[in-house]
Amino acid sequence: MFYDFNVDIYNKAPGEKIDGIFIPGVLEKVNSAVCDIQPYSTTLLIKQYGYDIEVNKRIFMDADVNVRVGTVFYYTNPQNVVEKYEVKVIIGWDYLEVACLGI
Repeated sequence: MFYDFNVDIYNKAPGEKIDGIFIPGVLEKVNSAVCDIQPYSTTLLIKQYGYDIEVNKRIFMDADVNVRVGTVFYYTNPQNVVEKYEVKVIIGWDYLEVACLGI
């Protein structure tokens, strides 16, 4: 595996109730990591693991306790455009294989 990409890992902070109104949490950066980002598809996810969830990227990375379903990865591509990927499925080995959907 080649870890050629740097991503920032964001998780949603817990919301709070103020004067009876629930205020949802915002995304907060919790870590950065190196990884490998590859194209992927829902069809391959169904075939390989049986999950029927819409995805379009697969990310391989070292295990990180901050990565969970709903985590958002921010990646700045070579054209200096920020790409965002939301974690939909995590396949845990001695590394993480994460199926994501671009948002």
